[in-house]
Amino acid sequence: MQKSSKIAYCFLVSNEARDFYLLAPIIYYLEKFENYSVTFEFIWDAHKIRNKRPDLVILPNSRGHLLYYQVAKYCVENNILVFNHDSEGNFNSEVDYDFWAFNADRKNLCPIQFTWNQRVKNFLIQKYQLNTEVIHVSGAPGFDKYAYLQPIDRESLLKKHGYGNFKKVVGYAGWAFGKLYNQELNDVLSNINKPGENGKIWLEEQRDIVENALREAIETYPDVLFILKKHPRENFESDYRDSRNEMNRLANYPNVFYLKDEIEIQDLIQISDLWMAFESTSIMEAWLLNIPTLIINGDANFDRVDLHTGSLHATNSREVLKAFEELYTNNNISYFNGPEIVTRRNAIFSNSIGFADGLNHLRCMQVFKPFLKNDSIKKKPNINWKFLRLYWLLHLGKYFYIPSIFKKLPKLKKTVWVFENYRLDKINKQKKEVYKDLDLFYSKHDLASKIKNGSIWSELD
Repeated sequence: MQKSSKIAYCFLVSNEARDFYLLAPIIYYLEKFENYSVTFEFIWDAHKIRNKRPDLVILPNSRGHLLYYQVAKYCVENNILVFNHDSEGNFNSEVDYDFWAFNADRKNLCPIQFTWNQRVKNFLIQKYQLNTEVIHVSGAPGFDKYAYLQPIDRESLLKKHGYGNFKKVVGYAGWAFGKLYNQELNDVLSNINKPGENGKIWLEEQRDIVENALREAIETYPDVLFILKKHPRENFESDYRDSRNEMNRLANYPNVFYLKDEIEIQDLIQISDLWMAFESTSIMEAWLLNIPTLIINGDANFDRVDLHTGSLHATNSREVLKAFEELYTNNNISYFNGPEIVTRRNAIFSNSIGFADGLNHLRCMQVFKPFLKNDSIKKKPNINWKFLRLYWLLHLGKYFYIPSIFKKLPKLKKTVWVFENYRLDKINKQKKEVYKDLDLFYSKHDLASKIKNGSIWSELD
């Protein structure tokens, strides 16, 4: 008789794909090789943990969002195993900020503290005195997608969104300059070590420099489609404003496609001839796809990770236009492919995402696997009144949800993101598509047999 599947819930705060791609290959492994049945659940459905106790709860992180932390803590208190990684793990260890964020316990609630790279591991040991035995450098599993996702057709994608007449495409990843207008401003300034009013003025100046450079390029190259992608965390989930950033005042140009989350960022990068940013880990994602990159910084003197050293750098409009001229005259940017900068990029991979071979999710499972054998007595979890309240608000409120009304009323407006996301329909559709790509990737590298005979684990050491 076949052994019944173990139950796992993966909680997410929205249909946004970033955290999904962080966890998708891990969930694939659990379902294919560890006899788990994993369902995606909206975070307001955390009461389901009590209704039907899972064997495992999966989260993108347990410190970057209050509800993720509260769910992880609730699970630990009720002896339910938690897996979480880090949605953002390539942080600047030279900047003094609170690593634990919403995690008031200031300790990892997953048995293993995963890090993207050795640099961050060393930082956590030195600054927070974390036990070296429970910290594991796994690499960034969210970047595995660039090894297994199948290529897409540029012409078809552009045609689908009404831009089929463009043959040249340049993309830009937004930096969340819109946070100048919300309560996260001080955190942003602290992270780049530009505090106070002077920091705010500096940030406004940088925004304007980038905006002007983009405008000149857009006007100079009307035959090029500029895809301008808003940062996914520029606003809180409940904040539907499109606060001024470095892009939205350019949205009305006929050769501009300004978007938020309509298309996944890896698809946008893949169809671009050049990928640009003020500062973004998507620059590194472009490298994984062999797409040339351009960093636009009016003033490069601020604290950040070292991605900019592996890219072409422009400080003003003239230098941006020079890069465009070389790209569209010679079909490449010579500086980007120089041996010295290629070597530098390879070093950055090691110092940021750890590994670029598509196996970071297995590096996670290599050390997490023993914890899956937990056969402790499974009692019904204690009731959590906050989770129960959110559960009923969601499942009663959905029958009264009328978008046009909710978006106009201040108190109800804050719940629009809940009713727009709780089904996670986009995530469940993506799961099927990603599994097809992972099947091909596993077959190509003979991973299934290596996992079953155990040889993969020694290969990862």
